[in-house]
Amino acid sequence: MLRTQYVRNGAEERGCAVSFKSEFLAELEDCLRGYGAVPVSNPDALALFIEFVRALPESDQKLRCLDGVDQGSGSFWNNPAVWWEQVPRFGAGLPRCGSAECRKLLDDMLDEAISDEIDVLEMEIRELPS
Repeated sequence: MLRTQYVRNGAEERGCAVSFKSEFLAELEDCLRGYGAVPVSNPDALALFIEFVRALPESDQKLRCLDGVDQGSGSFWNNPAVWWEQVPRFGAGLPRCGSAECRKLLDDMLDEAISDEIDVLEMEIRELPS
């Protein structure tokens, strides 16, 4: 059984929801291990990013922006600009990644998700009867 299933099953058994941060870390760790959503070009950089996210408090403003996001949300979890462009290339061509690069990746991922969500809402508004 995958680690992510343990996280999810454990939370369900206790009757509580899995946090966005836990889901996010589990998805990133799957990518790092080679069986996640995308291949990774720089595993060391992604490992650093995972540790960066792990060290963030649950109350971090960036994480709280997506607190209500679940695995069904295309705005983050299925967003190509997030998972198929940014995550696989993170750290490629850089001699070393640090917290500034990790913060930028997180900011870019959240910006993409928010932009996508706005696009969806605008489309829904245009489809409303006049």
